[in-house]
Amino acid sequence: MSISYIELDNDQIDSIKPLWEKLRNHHKELSPYFPERYIEFKFQERKEDLLKKSENGILRIDTAYDETAEQFIGYCISSISDEKVGEVDSIYLDEKYRSSGIGDTLMRRSLNWMDQNGVETKKIMIAAGNENTLAFYSRYRFFPKHIILEQPNK
Repeated sequence: MSISYIELDNDQIDSIKPLWEKLRNHHKELSPYFPERYIEFKFQERKEDLLKKSENGILRIDTAYDETAEQFIGYCISSISDEKVGEVDSIYLDEKYRSSGIGDTLMRRSLNWMDQNGVETKKIMIAAGNENTLAFYSRYRFFPKHIILEQPNK
């Protein structure tokens, strides 16, 4: 297995669509109260949201590419707002590559980029049902700050 880390330009964001869809399906399966939100949420919407963020700040798209399989296997999209708030907006690593250090490399690339750009606050939001990722994020000193509750429409 030979892994390359590639930073994509904003106009190459479609390259991560299959991985993003796997993440969306993962959240749909885990969501105890809002699975329909993930069923209805399309990549085009997410892409527009992310690109809009880049209009008011800067966006970084890091990917992990398996040279042997000739495919993207993971990504981390991060942003920095005008207020110097850095956010890990979306991160995903194909299941068969987990626990190999690739996710760690993606996170470190994102956090180093934020540090180089003078970020004052860093955050990441996780979906309800995906609490098993808290241990991963705590390794980078991300801890729960708020719990937001929302009433389902149905």
